[in-house]
Amino acid sequence: MTMLLSLMLAATPMPGPVPGDAPPMPQDLTAVPVIDGWLGRKVSPRWSDDVAKLYRRGECSGAVNHEGSRLLEIDMLFLLSGEGKPLKIAPVNARCPEVEKYVSGRILGTLRGSFPKTGAAEPRWMRSQVRFLWSDAP
Repeated sequence: MTMLLSLMLAATPMPGPVPGDAPPMPQDLTAVPVIDGWLGRKVSPRWSDDVAKLYRRGECSGAVNHEGSRLLEIDMLFLLSGEGKPLKIAPVNARCPEVEKYVSGRILGTLRGSFPKTGAAEPRWMRSQVRFLWSDAP
């Protein structure tokens, strides 16, 4: 897991200030709390056709065979303010820059308000996953 994190793109900075004492990006995903019931996990399969096109065009890896189709699961890290505002987004294992950019953009464009409000004074890292399923059959 640490190797994947070291190979990932740098976290996508969000507009606006991030406190200087923001926690560093976690190196161990299992230590990061999961966002229970996050809307992005439910909505992301709708983006599968777009992701499939980007995946085929780029130098991408990571999708696996799944019942005659291709399945791509991307772990996501989010640095969230206490008000649920995403301060940084980091696709961990996308292995495809085009897909990483697309997914981050979709999350910021349509799911910006879908993160939990904790009321915490300091930002904290949380995680979830997005999933895509497509067929390469003619």
